[in-house]
Amino acid sequence: MTEIDTQTFLEQATLIGLLTRDQAMEAQADAADGSVDAVARILLRRDILTAWQVEKLKKGELSGFHFGGFKVLFHIAEGTFARVYRGRKISGNQSVAIKVLRNRFVSDAAAVSRFNQEAESGLRLVHPNIVRIYEYGEHDKKFYMIMEFVEGSNLRDFLRIRGRLSPPEALPLMVGLANGLKYSLEQGVTHRDLKATNILIASNGTAKLVDFGLATIEGDERKMAVAHGQRTVDYSALERTCGSPKGDKRSDIFFLGCVFYQMLTGQLPMPEVETDDPLKKMLKRGINSIKPLGEQRHAPDPELTAIVERMMKVDLKLRYNSMSDVVADLDAYLERLAMRATGVDVPRPSAPRHNDTMNAPQEEVDVEPDESFRPDEFPSDAVETVAGSSEGFEIKAFVPKKLLCVEVQEEVQAAFRKSLSKMGYRVLLVADAERAAERYRESPPDGVLFDADGLGPAAINSFLDMHAKALEDGRALAALVLLGPRQHFLAKKLPTDDRLIVLPKPVKMKDIQNAIAKLVPVG
Repeated sequence: MTEIDTQTFLEQATLIGLLTRDQAMEAQADAADGSVDAVARILLRRDILTAWQVEKLKKGELSGFHFGGFKVLFHIAEGTFARVYRGRKISGNQSVAIKVLRNRFVSDAAAVSRFNQEAESGLRLVHPNIVRIYEYGEHDKKFYMIMEFVEGSNLRDFLRIRGRLSPPEALPLMVGLANGLKYSLEQGVTHRDLKATNILIASNGTAKLVDFGLATIEGDERKMAVAHGQRTVDYSALERTCGSPKGDKRSDIFFLGCVFYQMLTGQLPMPEVETDDPLKKMLKRGINSIKPLGEQRHAPDPELTAIVERMMKVDLKLRYNSMSDVVADLDAYLERLAMRATGVDVPRPSAPRHNDTMNAPQEEVDVEPDESFRPDEFPSDAVETVAGSSEGFEIKAFVPKKLLCVEVQEEVQAAFRKSLSKMGYRVLLVADAERAAERYRESPPDGVLFDADGLGPAAINSFLDMHAKALEDGRALAALVLLGPRQHFLAKKLPTDDRLIVLPKPVKMKDIQNAIAKLVPVG
């Protein structure tokens, strides 16, 4: 496809409102050869356009740049149902996430209804532990919602790095999520899809519930019916097993307990089933055969174990009836820990509280203390206070170093993700060099792994953009550059003032790991 000329490129960008006429004239005047690529590089370096915007403009696309007073910066995630973009308010610097329904669903009334239902559910939920939805609407036949942008990762990816969380690390997250779910249920909104991928861990340590796409709003039976066909299999299997009605609030309590179980043990209580058949999934999940938390190797103390296990009881008479009771027990547990930390001996309760129906005797579980957690093993510059900890009981959470990996081959991506995650890094994989440069400008990582092999000589320009950003910020660029067998000549184009390691291929994974560890020490 032939790309548009420079004049058309600038006129369309100005017409859309992505840049002013003065900015367009200055960029054209400063471009070395006046080409589209030269002008685009200048606009990228000046933070006027993003790589995502440039690519759309080059293709002659004129829509999808703005939604509801917000400008789209770049694509960050996608699923079967919708795509998510990073955005910014046109009249200010507020960062947002913009969720857009995929084009193939815009003519599907049920899909549009479900999408709008998620937005309506979110609009009524204003809580620090729930991702906020600000507005939603339709623009140029595209359905969108404007959401709070959370810098961080989802819980599943977080646990892939950490493996599991010790009770002191997990408790603030657990309390925050319990309060968030308590609030949503009090507003009459059930989540219906609680799992690790629908929980975000912000960089400040706050846990947030997200994606109420399968939520039901109390009293709205029509929308419940629309969403019913796409409900998660796990919820249906649970409600059939325990005989509870669809949309039961206690189902959310059960699956939040499953999330807590996964946090504390690093194990899924119900392993995934490798099949696309919903019926087979439902039959093989084994809700009645979940291994009790107290029998897991890394189970917490008996009191916290009892709280989580009670959330996960299949028998409705034994499960918590409300999130208020869960929050009350977690708060009481934290209070007792804080008092014990001051030298006060506080006995744990001998029986469960709250439910009158919970009078059956509880088995005592003898669990050895988890001695794997050593607060002094973490360096002082690698921890931060986790939001949600109770007053007088400060909890520290490990903050992994972030690596931006630019790699085009999927099998190599998988190898990088596996090996570097095991080393303790948070890995962000990007296949497009220009998009990687944009991500670097938006949120500079601790280090970069740039595999130029397969990207072509022009990709080095994107690496130089990262270098320019690092210079603007007054710091060196910690980077490992891999060059293909015929790319040795590119080494002459690389800067010499950075913390830079260049390795020619073929190269061993061990050499890559050693270089990254030298450039960006984990501890």
